[in-house]
Amino acid sequence: MSERPLDEAKRRIKIEQVVRDFFMILDQHHLTLEEGMVAWNMLGFTMFQEAYPEASHDQIQQQMLGFSQQLFESRRR
Repeated sequence: MSERPLDEAKRRIKIEQVVRDFFMILDQHHLTLEEGMVAWNMLGFTMFQEAYPEASHDQIQQQMLGFSQQLFESRRR
């Protein structure tokens, strides 16, 4: 039996836990969903800045958009 499906399942569980934790943080700080989306976007942008320090603001936004589209497409399969 291949470990790949098991590794993918573990990865998905970890990601889902991060999302649940993020919602708990929103609740703890009494933030609305709109404020949470702003915070999530800022976090994502910061992560992309760390990954691509030489990229411009527009380039980072394009990277984020491409990443989101790729992720969305992979979930459809």
